[in-house]
Amino acid sequence: MRPTYQVIKMLKKFSLIIGLCAASTMASADQSPLSLEEAIRIATATPDPSVESFLTRKSANLEAATAAGALPDPSASVSVRNLPVDDFDLNREPMTQLHLGVRQMFPRGDTRSLQAEQRMFMADENSAFALERTRAIIRDVTIAWHKARYSHVAQEELQGLSALLGELRAAQEGNFAAAGKAAIQKIYRTELEAALVEDRVASTLQAHAQAVEMLARYIGRAEALRPPADTPVLATAAEAAAGLDTALDAHPLLQAATAREKVAGNKVALAHEAYKPAWGVEVGYGQRYGGRSDFASAMVTFDLPFWTSSRQDPALRAAKAEKQSQSLSKEALKLNLEREARSLIADIRHLEGRIDRFETAILPQADSVVTATRNAYGAGDVDFSELIRAEIALVDSRLRLAMLHRDLGIAHAGLTFLTGDDQ
Repeated sequence: MRPTYQVIKMLKKFSLIIGLCAASTMASADQSPLSLEEAIRIATATPDPSVESFLTRKSANLEAATAAGALPDPSASVSVRNLPVDDFDLNREPMTQLHLGVRQMFPRGDTRSLQAEQRMFMADENSAFALERTRAIIRDVTIAWHKARYSHVAQEELQGLSALLGELRAAQEGNFAAAGKAAIQKIYRTELEAALVEDRVASTLQAHAQAVEMLARYIGRAEALRPPADTPVLATAAEAAAGLDTALDAHPLLQAATAREKVAGNKVALAHEAYKPAWGVEVGYGQRYGGRSDFASAMVTFDLPFWTSSRQDPALRAAKAEKQSQSLSKEALKLNLEREARSLIADIRHLEGRIDRFETAILPQADSVVTATRNAYGAGDVDFSELIRAEIALVDSRLRLAMLHRDLGIAHAGLTFLTGDDQ
């Protein structure tokens, strides 16, 4: 009777895991299903630190643009001039005076407006990064939702398989009492299949927990624990490919690259301004003592950019090289985005074909095989192992179809991140 005891022990352990799955399902049964659209809406409505960080940097650059466009602060000086050092008498010498001066510097050419413009471009870059993070959040939420839905479907399918194994186990126990050792092989077979299904349930629970944690990062744990709704209708590969080039041009990462390219072009313009002199104006007033007339003074200062070959010329060449580098980086980024998008479209096309094959051919065939095998087993025409294989093949086919739908949703999530279209 040892094999029967092992089967009962194994199935009790298996029933505990199934009970945990059922308890988890019952705990969320009172909650309405969580649709993908609702999950995305909750995630995007909740302020995310990664997005807020870039928006804060954008605000900082806008403030810095205002500061960069302003004139430098004037400088003032107070001095005593031509004071005799033998007696420090302010009235003895006619040139002794108390002098007050004010100086205002004017940066080279259009330097101020160019520096302000540079900060505006940097603000545009941060704005693009914030939009990119929002798209990434939508992508991550979509991926987590599809993974959670697949694990939910897998739990239901495996629970059905476990119920079937329980029925077969009960029948085998009766056969074992009647047939003795002839039923031992069937009992061992049930024990093995129960152990394998137990491991699959544990793996499904692990995957579900990971998906819930990923969802909880963006929508909160209470919402993430809600059962997933049905998979939404997705665009076909042909529909997803329409307008791809235009959509990629508007990608936030390309917008950020464009902003960096403009910053580099701005640096070239600033390097040209370095050939122009910076100006300064100073006015002063000198008060003299002993009834003497006061003095007034005015002065203009400016740079003399004589040594351009060792200063301005190398700086200009460096700025032009940086601008060229940014242009090449932008071009490479666009090529990478296009390659990734077309690869995802190819994945979507193949997944659509496989899903259609499963729905129109494989699943109906698996159903027919199970029905025929059950009838043949009841008539004694096939053995027990053949029945087990047919039942497991049907469940595996359903899980493969659910997995294909999951992979299709994940591929669409990646494509939506690139194109920005709600597929």
